[in-house]
Amino acid sequence: MKKKYMDLLKKSYVGDENDIKIFEEIMNDEGLGKCKPKFNLKAFVFGWFYLLYRRAVLEAFSVLVITLMIGYIMAYAKIHPLLVILTMILINSLLSGFCYYFLYLNKFNKDVDYCGEYNTDIECLKKRAKPKISYVILAVIVILALIWPWIFALVTGYSLKS
Repeated sequence: MKKKYMDLLKKSYVGDENDIKIFEEIMNDEGLGKCKPKFNLKAFVFGWFYLLYRRAVLEAFSVLVITLMIGYIMAYAKIHPLLVILTMILINSLLSGFCYYFLYLNKFNKDVDYCGEYNTDIECLKKRAKPKISYVILAVIVILALIWPWIFALVTGYSLKS
């Protein structure tokens, strides 16, 4: 199973050869990733946005929820907001940067299931593996829509309390 999944991954993955070597190193016999921390700079810098770019939507949402839960717990404990935000950014980067290969292999497994496990359609797999910026743009629009009142108040000096 591992050999079949590696062949499919080599045919469909959009990225460099170093990524393929790391995928081969952490892939277990069922084709899923072992939770073995391997560093990916792009995922570390861009966090869950990079996972969205790679179409790992469920995985990106999971990283975001974990980060928000930790931030909420810290805010509830009355820790300084700047420290909470910095910790959330760090946790987001660490989860995305060190778990990228593990998360992507689990996304790849779902893609193989979607495109046919036994007689896999390579074109379907390539289409699902091709990075897409529209998920990132949509996430930025949603974030801006949610924080718009604070941006408006910051720019205009309007008080949100009144």
